Parts: sequence; structure tokens; C-alpha cells
Amino acid sequence: MAAKKHTRAYGANMSSLNGLELTCETDEANLSSKLNSLELAKFEDGSKVTKAVYVDADEMALGELIFEEFTTENDADVRTSIHKTKQEPFVCKGQAFVSNKTKNVIVFRGK
Repeated sequence: MAAKKHTRAYGANMSSLNGLELTCETDEANLSSKLNSLELAKFEDGSKVTKAVYVDADEMALGELIFEEFTTENDADVRTSIHKTKQEPFVCKGQAFVSNKTKNVIVFRGK
């Protein structure tokens, strides 16, 4: 049976990357789900949002999320390698609105 998905939309005026991280951690806890993806989206009225998709989690203690902005694919690869050595697994890579600006975001799971 496929894991149940939950979708949340966060306003483009999210104040900071840290604010988005804390919001996603809260939603993971409230939904008993883990973050699966982040992407840019628009509502029918044209308002911009960050779309976050969560999937049901088997484990209850997920650990903290680590959000980082990246500039290039090489930068993302380097960040992935660094977190891998710290045993902080890759969660997803996508885009998000922060202070009404598009940011490239890579997410890892802390211990």
C-alpha cells in the first residue's frame, strides 16, 4: 500500500529559511509524516506559495530538519557529501519562496 501524502502551502512571504524549516518540522510532527519535496506553486488567484509534500512516516522520532540554500548543482553535491559524512541523510532538494524571492533549497535530516 502506498504511503499517504499530505500537501501544505506556505506563503511566499515566509520570513526566513529558518522559519520555513521550523514550519516544516512542526508539520512533520502534527501530520506524523516526513517531508518528501518542496517546490514553487501558485494558487488559482495567482498568489505564490511554497508547496511541501509529506508522506506518512513509519518511525515516530524523525529528528530535526536542516535547510540550506545552494547556488549550483556542484554546491548541492558538496553539501550532500558533507552531510553524508555526518550521517545526516538527504531528504529533498527543491525551490521555496523566502521573503517573496525564489531560493534553491536542499534539506537533510539531523540526528
